This record gives sequence, C-alpha cells and structure tokens, in this order.
Amino acid sequence: MTRVLVLLVASVLAAPLLAAQQPAADLARIDSLIAAQEVPAAVALAEGLARRMPNDGTALARLARVRLLQGDAAPEKSAQQDRFYRDALAIAERAVIAAPTLPEPYLRRASAAGKVALFAGILDAADFVKLVRADTERIIAMRNVPPMILSTAHYILGRTHLKLTETPRLVRAPLGLAFGNRADALTHLQRARAIRPGFIMIELELGRALAADGRTAEAKRVLQPIAAIPEGEPGDSARKAEAAALLRSL
Repeated sequence: MTRVLVLLVASVLAAPLLAAQQPAADLARIDSLIAAQEVPAAVALAEGLARRMPNDGTALARLARVRLLQGDAAPEKSAQQDRFYRDALAIAERAVIAAPTLPEPYLRRASAAGKVALFAGILDAADFVKLVRADTERIIAMRNVPPMILSTAHYILGRTHLKLTETPRLVRAPLGLAFGNRADALTHLQRARAIRPGFIMIELELGRALAADGRTAEAKRVLQPIAAIPEGEPGDSARKAEAAALLRSL
C-alpha cells in the first residue's frame, strides 16, 4: 500500500512537469519540420498546439509563422495567398496581446504586416509598413533577444528600407514613408548576417542591397557562395535561383 501511495504521489507531482515539457517539445518539433521543409506537418502541429493553448503567445506566434509559409506557397497574388497573409497577421495580433513582453509575437506581426503590404502594394499599405518598422525596432531595442529572432528582425527592417528605396522619396514622404534608405538597409542586413551568417534569405537580400548601392564587387562576393549553402527554410531553392539570376545580371 505504501509503495502504491508513493507512486501515486510521484505521478501527481510529475504531471505538471510533463505538461510543461510537451508544449516546448511541440514548438521545437514545429521548427524542425519547417527546417526540413515539411510545412503541412508543421501546420498540423501548430494548429493543434494553438487549439490546446489558445491564449499562449508563443504557440500563437508559431501558428502565425506557418500561416505565412502557407501564404508563400500559395499562387502568387491569389486570393488564397492574401487570406493566408491576413490570417497570419490576425493570429500575430493575438500573440502580441497574449505575450506583450516577448519578442517573437512582434516578429511574426512584423513579418505578416510586411507580406500584407507587399501583396497590396507599399504605397497602398503605408500603415502596415509603419507597423513593420515599429515592431522590428521594438525587438532590436529589447534585451536578451534570441539570436535567430534578433537577426530576423534586422533582416526584415533592412528589407523594408531597401524595398522603400524603389519608390522616389518625394512620392512616399506624404504617406509617412520617407524613412526608407539604402544606408540603413545595408546596416541592418549586415547586422543580420553578423548574427546569423550563412543564412540564404539574409545573404540574398544583402547581395541585392549591395548591388542596388552600386557595390557590384561586394555583391558578387556575397551572392556567389549562396549556391553551396545548405537549404534550411522553405523557399530556399527559389532564393538560390534568384541569387544566380542576380549574379548573371551584374
């Protein structure tokens, strides 16, 4: 009887620990599936986790992330793609409300807002562009941000600056978008690369920024090794093709 009571008490005490470990394991598994480009499996796991933990900011942030990947995989400029991006933004908004002190919900909201803005057109979505800037700058100002999140925040902000330079400042200034410039684009992309070197997405965008700034030799040095970098994100094969095309144009 004593042994049975000991086992019962032990199981009761262990239950909260196991319950706490399971979400962490699911989050790590989602990330592993994404890295392996198994997006449908990552979506299923993220959806299940969010159903079990509907008010958890980290679970919601992961769900927003896989929604963005679904949007990226949808036909370009389709209604389906727009729905995925806007759903990701709505989920990320919930994540920010649930966990306003964590960096990841802001990262997912910035990423989703940027996708919505690109889909709609930068000049028709100025408020979304401003949200991208606000959220990424908030993350950069935080302490103890995980390196992957911090590098991605610099990448998104750098890419935003670079995209804005495609439109003359006089045109975008009345919309509150005068801040975009190549110098800041390069600064943030270089910081992203310093934190997370050898990441195809960052390398490609830095190469674009250098090329746009007329620094052709430097751009080539960044772009040439991309072909040999192992793929680690959905879409990396397409990014390699973009890097090769950009190289040929320089």
